[in-house]
This record gives sequence, structure tokens and C-alpha cells, in this order.
Amino acid sequence: MFNNVFAETLTFLNKEVKQDSEKIKTESQTDAVIKVDDDSCGPDVVNVMLPLKLYEMSIKHRVLAELGELSHFILSAMSKHDLTIQDIEDVTGLSEIQIRPVVDRMKALKFISDSESGLSETGKRAAYILENIHNKQTPLYIDQNYASRNNDWFIALESENSLKEISKSCFIVPLPRNVRFNPIEDCFKQSQRFQNNYFEILPNILPEFNQIIDDSNAIWEQEWDVSFRSQARDKSMGITVDLELKNFAEAEEKSNEEKSNEETLRLYTELLRLKVKFSLPEGINFAEFENVKPKSFIYSDNDQKIYERMNFETEADVDKRLYSGEFFDEKESALNLLAHSIPFIDEDAQLYSRENSFDKGWQLHEYSYEEVIGSITKPGIIRIKA
Repeated sequence: MFNNVFAETLTFLNKEVKQDSEKIKTESQTDAVIKVDDDSCGPDVVNVMLPLKLYEMSIKHRVLAELGELSHFILSAMSKHDLTIQDIEDVTGLSEIQIRPVVDRMKALKFISDSESGLSETGKRAAYILENIHNKQTPLYIDQNYASRNNDWFIALESENSLKEISKSCFIVPLPRNVRFNPIEDCFKQSQRFQNNYFEILPNILPEFNQIIDDSNAIWEQEWDVSFRSQARDKSMGITVDLELKNFAEAEEKSNEEKSNEETLRLYTELLRLKVKFSLPEGINFAEFENVKPKSFIYSDNDQKIYERMNFETEADVDKRLYSGEFFDEKESALNLLAHSIPFIDEDAQLYSRENSFDKGWQLHEYSYEEVIGSITKPGIIRIKA
């Protein structure tokens, strides 16, 4: 009986496979993403993109910003040419009345020695900052997840080679919460993120900061004003994240945890389901037999495993689907499902007619923002701990 069933099923299967293959071919031509399927590397991997926005960061030293051009000139000249205040007067032709208020203020700030013969150590530090850091503009890429304080965040210099252009076919990592579309508010939110992390961030952005860091200076972070301005670019850039696709067991375990209301990344891989229905054969009275419940067997392309029970999504966003391309042999998978199902037909069902049918669905792979950024390991990307 099973031989006849197999023959009938294979005839039906060949027809279905041909039709579905044409359908897949059409879908795959519309920006379909092929996942990396490499058994030697363990789980399948998909590339997703964490978008970053380009800003121009301006940094000012608060004390230097309050001083005028003459004060800046004195600091610079005394530092570069080892001049005294008397030398400055001689060079500039300024009178005592003109220069004295400026010098007195700089002495009060402890920039100039009491003898006025040179800069103090504090003054040399201020001169270095004036020359190398103060009023400097630096283009930076920063993520916009400022609405959440529980996640690490990321910065990259504009020249960072690991940044990649985001194309239409890329999987974009959604931010857990909404970003600010008002440019002024958006830039203000970024400046707030920096305020409590100056000591950690600034030396990574500007190497010149390493020359002036002093752990004993308790007010170091209070010396600076950092502001941002949005920069327009022709193309969007982001960090490529190599994300391991979860198998069904991992996904089920994660789904049992408490869920938040934050946005998640949702991806889908292909499933093939065999549905087996049983009916009483015609011609003989089998009234005393009970109906046998249908059975289902699902093949996961990602897990490369057959399940009797798993979440089977019939709908999936087209731009969130993953295909294995030529690596997924639909006909072979269907035959494996048929062979797998036979041992599950017990003796009580032997006399029943068996009807096989196949349908296709999707396996959900869901990731929180925290899970995604946990896979970012690129050395050129600056990670700021939450």
C-alpha cells in the first residue's frame, strides 16, 4: 500500500516542486538575500547593518573660549618661541596699559609664572590645547540609540574603513525606540551622551588628548564643551554585523523570557511542511474504527532538521526573507520528509488511506537590539559601555 502511496506522492511532488521553484525564482530576483551557509563555520550567518549618522563634532575648552585673541596670541607665542612677557611687549609694541589686564588675568589662571618669564605647567598645557584641540571640528559617525541608556553605543571616525554603505537590500537593525527627527533636538541628545563620557571618548577620537589626560584631575570632564551639527551625505553608512541565525531550540528558549515593548530585528528562513491526512478506505465497513488525527512534519532549511512541532509562519515580510539559493534542494527535502514520516504511522493507521500534501512557510529568527550589538567586534569602531 505504501509503495502505491509513494508513487502517487512523487508524481504530485514533481509537479508542485516545478511550480514552487518558478515562484522562488521570481521572489529571489527582487533583492533576495542569500545567507552564508557554511558548515565549517558552525551556525548559518547573515550580515545585518547597524546604521550610523554623520555629525560634525566641535570641541571647545571652556576657559580658552572665554579668553580673547590677545590671550591666545600670548599663550601661543610664549609656548612656541619661549618668550617672556617683556619680549611680547617688545614684539607687539603694545603698551603696559594695553597688555597688563590680559597678563594679570592669565596669571590669575596660573598660565604665566609670577616672574612673567615663561609659562607655568598649567600654561603649557593650555597652550597645547589651544594649538591641537580647542575649536577643532571632527566628522564622526554615531548611532542614534540615545533614547536607551541600557545599551552600549558606537562611534566611528569618518575615515574608518570598516564602515559600509547601506544598500536597499540590506537588513537594517531597528533602534529599540524612536529617534528625534528634529536636527537640533537630535544633536542635543548626542551631546548629552558625551557629557558623562568625555574621559573615555575624547582620547579615542583625538589622540592629542592622550598628552593631557591626568587621572588626578577631578574636574577634567568639566573643562570641555562638545557640540554637534548634522552632516548631509549622499549615502547612508553603517556597521556590518555578522549575526548567527538561531535554531528552533534557541529561539524557543529565548521566547520564554520576558519580552519588552522595544523594536526587534525579525528575519525569516524557509520551511517545508508535510501534512498527512488519514481517511477510511471506501468499499469496506470500518464503522468501528475511529478517525486518525492528521500529522505534520516540518523541515527547517536553517536547522537542517525535521520537527513534528515548531512555529510555522505563513506570512513574512518580503524584505526580511533569507534564501539559501541552490543549497536548498526542495525535492530532496520533500522526499526526506516522506521517508521520515513512515515510522510514525502506527499499526492502527495501516488500513487508512493516506493523503500527503506540502506547503511552505517561514521560520522566525528574532533578535533584540542588545543581542545584535553583542556581535560587534570590529577594532576600528569605538564602543562606549552603557
